[in-house]
Amino acid sequence: MIEIRTLNSLAKVFPDLPLKEEYAADHGSALLGERFSFQAAYRCVDRPQTGVSFRAESDLGEALSVRFVDNVPCDLTVPSGCEDVCEHPLPGLMPDILRPVPPVLWAYNTVWRALWLTVDTGKAAPGEHVIRVVISDGQESTCEFRLDILNFRLPEQELPVTNWFHSDGLCNYYGTEFGSEEYWRIMENFAACAVRNGVNMLLTPVFTPPLDTAPGGERRTTQLVKVCVKPDGSYAFGFDMLDRYIDVCLKAGARYLEISHLFTQWGCRNAPKIIGTLPDGTETRLFGWETDGTGQEYSGFLRSFLTALCAFLKGKGVFDCCFFHVSDEPDWNSMREQYAYGAALVREFIPETQIIDAMSDPRFYTEGLIRVPVAALTHIDPFIDAGIAETWGYYCCGQIRTSNRLVATPSYRNRILGAQLFRYDIKGFLQWGFNFYNSHLSLEQVDPFGSSTAGGWVPGGDPFVVYPGPGGTPWESIRLVVFSEALCDYRALTALLGSGTAGSREDIVRELGLDRWPFVDFKVSAAELIAVREKVNSLLARAAADK
Repeated sequence: MIEIRTLNSLAKVFPDLPLKEEYAADHGSALLGERFSFQAAYRCVDRPQTGVSFRAESDLGEALSVRFVDNVPCDLTVPSGCEDVCEHPLPGLMPDILRPVPPVLWAYNTVWRALWLTVDTGKAAPGEHVIRVVISDGQESTCEFRLDILNFRLPEQELPVTNWFHSDGLCNYYGTEFGSEEYWRIMENFAACAVRNGVNMLLTPVFTPPLDTAPGGERRTTQLVKVCVKPDGSYAFGFDMLDRYIDVCLKAGARYLEISHLFTQWGCRNAPKIIGTLPDGTETRLFGWETDGTGQEYSGFLRSFLTALCAFLKGKGVFDCCFFHVSDEPDWNSMREQYAYGAALVREFIPETQIIDAMSDPRFYTEGLIRVPVAALTHIDPFIDAGIAETWGYYCCGQIRTSNRLVATPSYRNRILGAQLFRYDIKGFLQWGFNFYNSHLSLEQVDPFGSSTAGGWVPGGDPFVVYPGPGGTPWESIRLVVFSEALCDYRALTALLGSGTAGSREDIVRELGLDRWPFVDFKVSAAELIAVREKVNSLLARAAADK
């Protein structure tokens, strides 16, 4: 005999923890244009283990998909002192991979496992749909979930969201050359997966991104722009690979492009690795760690390059949807002058509203060095208090008490982000690891199925949210899907604001209780988040019916 329980998408079914009743759910609502997920957890009742089969019955046809929730190892959950925000503080196996259902499912007496069911409302009709899950070990056990698809379509996501897309991770894992036909096929699959989950801005490596690289070391070359040195010392540029990369991004549905950083990380001390061809046909590294980022040689090159790049992007009609980086997380005390130099150079060619950089000190803005700061959520309050309207946000391994999407922390801490971005009217969001499959400072490659912590460097789940499945097929994680639900919450709240029926942003925030959820040290539950979204859905459906 098999026991089955239906759970909402915010539950994590850990193999060594009991199910929590707070995640139980047998119904929900969704709007057109989003994906709605729930889970069916199961275990064997009358024997230690048994093989089982399953089927899902509904009128949804291809709109309904089912995946198996698989576990991953995690040797570092959260830093010491943050255990209170962790659902599974000790190292162990964490539910995360959403993989195709294996030919044989095993049910255990002492361990719960789960199936992940998703309804793509874009392929379904409005109305009530009953989904019946049947699991059999010779004797059938069933559970039902009722989904009400409301007749209101979510607006497209205009909020720029980037989750750094690492081409070297794809090439390294699949053993393919950057720029090969196999690379393009795999890259298109992963780009489509990113966009499907709300990552509508893709990192575009005009040069190998100078990110998370040991000083003096290098990551695999992933340079889209061809550089040739002419006999007179000037430069010529080829944009064929960049042209194709942009086409793949646009085909996948990306709305924005994120041009990779033009100086090294944590300031502008050096140039990124740039490979070029000399007049005699020799290919060599023209610039890198040995290059003074503020020196005349690199400055001259950069002016020549940006002139050509801007002309190409404008000719292709995509310049206005591009964002550019100077340097990631510059330090005010040690790198202010170098960053000021680099930012001023880039502003000669790029409008200041299209230059974004992660930073923790609002003085970069108040001193006029940047117009669009990307603030860590732990440091964002001074940016908000200063009235910096263009502020973006980000989180990574240092933002444990903010929203985040780690394998051992509750999914509601992931999903709350949408409500917070709406409450504070944040203009964009960044996270550094869509598919970072390297160790600390990229000193070695890491198998993401064996390490969720980049080899023990960061809390599990920080480096990536997608797994490299067989044949170049991306496998989503629970964390990526819940992150996309957060962005759908943001879209729904934005639609409510635009409906003209709920008042101002401040009115909505107050009415829904979003003012109880600051970026740091908020108190929330899965039930509260889902209740807010259900209320927003109801208000939008009522507004649509009244028109």
